[in-house]
Amino acid sequence: MEDSHSQQQQPPQVSPMKIDGAEEDQILSNSSVLTRREVLTRRLRRVKQLSRCYRRHYWALMGEVKTKYREYCWTYGKSPFKEDEENPNGVVLGETGNATENNEDFIRCAFSGCKSKAMALTRFCHTHILSDSKQKLYRGCTAVAKNLPTGPSYCNKPVLRSTVPCACPTHYQLGEKCLLRALKRAGYNVPVNSKPSPKLHELVPEFVRQIQNKRKALRKATLPKPETE
Repeated sequence: MEDSHSQQQQPPQVSPMKIDGAEEDQILSNSSVLTRREVLTRRLRRVKQLSRCYRRHYWALMGEVKTKYREYCWTYGKSPFKEDEENPNGVVLGETGNATENNEDFIRCAFSGCKSKAMALTRFCHTHILSDSKQKLYRGCTAVAKNLPTGPSYCNKPVLRSTVPCACPTHYQLGEKCLLRALKRAGYNVPVNSKPSPKLHELVPEFVRQIQNKRKALRKATLPKPETE
């Protein structure tokens, strides 16, 4: 019984990959000279088989990466659950359903009132990552969200520093729409679903127009209003 049980636990043996056209290669192996056509045909057949092998490995790795990424986000990233569940015994259940006494594996965001999970290697979640003074990966979105009497109010959503322009996905799409409208005003027909790729001489007049409008608005705001008696 023990021997049969140990044999069942052994991992399955992986059979070696069979090379396509091995029978033909075995026949030609005794030849001292091969024609150019035979050499090229054999190389092409092996390259195609190797390409299929690499392609299978690639998609297998992609599936594994997706699984690991989902597990990482589930463990360290945002979670749809805002609060931990408690069983009748009072033991706190983590996001994975396992009972944890100290809940050290699931660190909450240090921002006041936020119950989301903190990102890896920091005490804040993605929404409040800018509250971490030591982080160097993110900066705030520089798009103007509102124009207040005291000055412009910026979006300030976390965006990677390498992102150019420094805008969140919402304002980036809004900027593309504004650019499409500007190109249409200039007389250029650009498809709605395609990305705008205007030339420099098309962008300069639009930038000049926007700068002039900003200067006019600033001049109107600084001019003293006439007093009426």
